[in-house]
Amino acid sequence: MHKKWISPCYSVLQGLYWASYGAIYSFATVFLLECDFSNAQIGTLVAISCILSACFQPFAAAIADKGEWLSLRGLMSCLCILTIIPMAILFFFHDVMVLSGIAYLVLLLLHLTYQPLLSAFGMQLLNQGYALDFGVARGIGSMSYAVLSFFLGTLTVLFGVTCLPVIGSILYVLMFLLLQTFPKSQKHHASLVQTQGTWRILQTYPRFGILCLGIVLVFISHSGINMYMIQILERIGKGNAELGQLMSYTAVLEFIVMLLFARMTKGRDYGTILKITSVFFVLKAVFVALASNLLLLYMALLTQLCSFALFTPASVYYANMVLDDANKVKGQALITIAITIGNIIGSFLCGNVAQVCGITTAIWVTAAMGAIGAICFYKGAEKTSI
Repeated sequence: MHKKWISPCYSVLQGLYWASYGAIYSFATVFLLECDFSNAQIGTLVAISCILSACFQPFAAAIADKGEWLSLRGLMSCLCILTIIPMAILFFFHDVMVLSGIAYLVLLLLHLTYQPLLSAFGMQLLNQGYALDFGVARGIGSMSYAVLSFFLGTLTVLFGVTCLPVIGSILYVLMFLLLQTFPKSQKHHASLVQTQGTWRILQTYPRFGILCLGIVLVFISHSGINMYMIQILERIGKGNAELGQLMSYTAVLEFIVMLLFARMTKGRDYGTILKITSVFFVLKAVFVALASNLLLLYMALLTQLCSFALFTPASVYYANMVLDDANKVKGQALITIAITIGNIIGSFLCGNVAQVCGITTAIWVTAAMGAIGAICFYKGAEKTSI
């Protein structure tokens, strides 16, 4: 592959992955309900898969960091093939409840494990001297997710939920084929580079550990709002139609910021940028809690520009700069794990508080946790050399 095609092809790779995220993760409830799972069973299955993914990601990252017998590109290629297997099972045996449940758990585990490796792959290409704009690539990922998610509802009505694993499989085959066109990565030499375990990294980089704790806390707030947005809309008399519009609206906001990220942040400190995003995560929760009509809710979600949209590429660049070469992949995995834990706790906490006290109180509770997380951001995020 010619150097000039590296960035466009990586952008396509991001687009394919986040499109598959819509088919596999966002529509998990739709598929599993059709397989006669209850809401409680679906919530439990998704939570277990997220927890297992959080446990498995450091091992996958350690393999990629060492690069002794399997490169990062090779590991991602293997995951592509493995991920297709449970989707094939779901297509042929979706009417067998136990088998489909196990297959979906494994599918989510593999799919979520791929995410930090994809970010690390972009940073690896950048570190090897290829011209790559991660913000643009990730922005294309957001738009691909929004576009496919918009049509998935109609496709499931026309062809049934079994179209979801078919679409997911096609996307993963394309990812596998595209990966083979990238140049082979340079492997680390064990004598020169020594990878560390997860806890050793947190001990070596204590401020990075504090930052990861902050990420958990702010994503409790972020995920609570995302997961229960339909209840937030119902509070102001709106419903499913407005939910789809809001999802598209926030995806466009993310795309704009990620597209311009490299230009906006050129010569700036990524640690400071992360601190700023933490404040806007909290402001988002506060403004959403106060929004009494749809217009105010749209205005509240403008904070997405400086919260999630800015955080996503900034956190990837930050981890790439503050961690040594032997632990860069694991650093990306730790950030993804922190986000995953925040999502799990946020969904559980917000749901239970909303059940007892209402959705507005639940948002205020998670906003308070986000505020503590912002403090952790300011304690943990350090200045990066430009």
